[in-house]
Amino acid sequence: MKIFLKLLLITAPLFAVDLIFFGGYILTMDDNQPVVEAIAIEDGKIIAVGTKENIIRLRNWRTNIVNLQGKTLMPGLIEAHCHPIATAVLSQVVNVSGFTYNSRAEIMATIGAAVKKASPGEWVLAFGWDPVMVKDLRNPTLTELDSISTEVPIFILTQMMHQAFVNNAVYKTAEITRETLDPPGGGMFLKDDHGNLNGVIYEFSALQHILNKMPKTPQGTAELLLNLQYAQYAKAGYTSIAALGPVNIAGYPLNFMASLSRNADVPVRSFVYPVKKQLDRSKWPSGYGNDRFRIKGVKLYMDGSPYTGGAAFAEPYLNTEVTLKRMNLQPNHRGKVNYSEASLLQTLTKYHNAGYQIAIHAQGEIAIQMILNAFTKILDKYPRANHRHRLEHNALITNNQIIQAQKLGLTLSFFMDHVYYYGDQLPQIVGPERAARFMPLGSAFAAGHKPSIHTDNPATPVDPFRVISTAITRKTRNTEAILGPAERVTINDALKAVTINAAWQLFEDDQRGSIMIGKAADFVLLSSNPLRVQINNLKDISVLCTWIDGNKVNTSPWTWVNFCLLYTSDAADEGLGVDLGGRRII
Repeated sequence: MKIFLKLLLITAPLFAVDLIFFGGYILTMDDNQPVVEAIAIEDGKIIAVGTKENIIRLRNWRTNIVNLQGKTLMPGLIEAHCHPIATAVLSQVVNVSGFTYNSRAEIMATIGAAVKKASPGEWVLAFGWDPVMVKDLRNPTLTELDSISTEVPIFILTQMMHQAFVNNAVYKTAEITRETLDPPGGGMFLKDDHGNLNGVIYEFSALQHILNKMPKTPQGTAELLLNLQYAQYAKAGYTSIAALGPVNIAGYPLNFMASLSRNADVPVRSFVYPVKKQLDRSKWPSGYGNDRFRIKGVKLYMDGSPYTGGAAFAEPYLNTEVTLKRMNLQPNHRGKVNYSEASLLQTLTKYHNAGYQIAIHAQGEIAIQMILNAFTKILDKYPRANHRHRLEHNALITNNQIIQAQKLGLTLSFFMDHVYYYGDQLPQIVGPERAARFMPLGSAFAAGHKPSIHTDNPATPVDPFRVISTAITRKTRNTEAILGPAERVTINDALKAVTINAAWQLFEDDQRGSIMIGKAADFVLLSSNPLRVQINNLKDISVLCTWIDGNKVNTSPWTWVNFCLLYTSDAADEGLGVDLGGRRII
């Protein structure tokens, strides 16, 4: 008996392993050991990586063995910049996007049909207006929208969510007159040459003013929609998302995002950057939250969208059919910034000294340079090591600005879908030379940055491998022209931009973003190895499933959490039609 016990102790594994993966490609995103044969998991953490022979010795009677059968396991993907609440709620409104429609006539007919179906007191919300993508889509006038209805409020949000078009019923309901002052923060209720409201709502603070006045989505319904949207991220391969500027479209968003995160089977982790008012109201410090929801910093807006004339470029927009007729810009238009030098310095200093990470939207060179100048002063007076403040999107950031940002410790996240979806039109908006350096990801890597890439959805659809492919090829959607070949990156760098680099930007690189001992077992299983497929076939890679903390994520709409949300929500109380499978809730 003593001999038996001695042999048992000698041969027993050092770990009580829960899970072992082997039998396929395991890409670690660790430069010191980029590919391994097998990995072992215990209590949601990676405890061993190496050869199949060595890892399989760690199994015991309760170990779950997963044979990858030639498929590819990677660290769970990270969406570095998105808007999950907006995506969830806007999935239920009238779709007028260029991803769906090809003509103005179709779009206006769709809006008209929705107005006819509207109940008394109901607003018609449409999302996706995009005159750059839809060639004949001139912007609607106030008179045109009033001709559709003077009673039903009509609110049409552009695809990039920086501008909206409304009728007089919206002005009346929102109590906006020609005397109403523009809200602080760069938003405007635009007027015609006679000082009358012209039906255009411009930039975030003005849009939020309208959103605060429209009927709210019931919070229970919003929670259900958000949890369903989280599952869509998981289906796309994401295990973590960064939510920048959650919209107040269904009440105070931070509380119900935090509430959802307490469910053990929430499909993704959420790292949140509230806007100023949300963060100031919450009084939550940086790092507040739990393992599935955490406050990281604050989201600011320095300028606007290139496709509404809001990007503060160093040179004017071109005078072309796209800019003058479809975007309705004035000749030699220049975008504006949302802050003066003094107000920017004051705002950045406040959150920097409070310990928050700052993520600031900036597209044009003027906007970016003002931010760099402000941080130069702040870091000289209030040095803070390893702050990792973020510049978001960076459409026309210059090489000198990229280098300056690196020296200041600022990190960059790029919206690569501008190249894919809008690259064919960009030469008519900014000219071929500027178009070729739009979203200069290659220059960022060359300067030593650890940049990430993102979809900013709902601005563009959730699809990481489309974005990865665009970073590598810089091919446009319609003509497959290569826009700025010098800015192409390698497949390895593109994969880092959605894994370890994104984790580093979120201060999460010690926990996720690569497959290394001690990190969380957050994985995605792919149909093919992205390092071995033809570059043109990257977009065809399928996501098979994801794991968080070693637990396989359930992306079915029929989860117990969704069932409870459905039957405790206002949607159920009010007898609203629900189809979880189709995600139609309201």
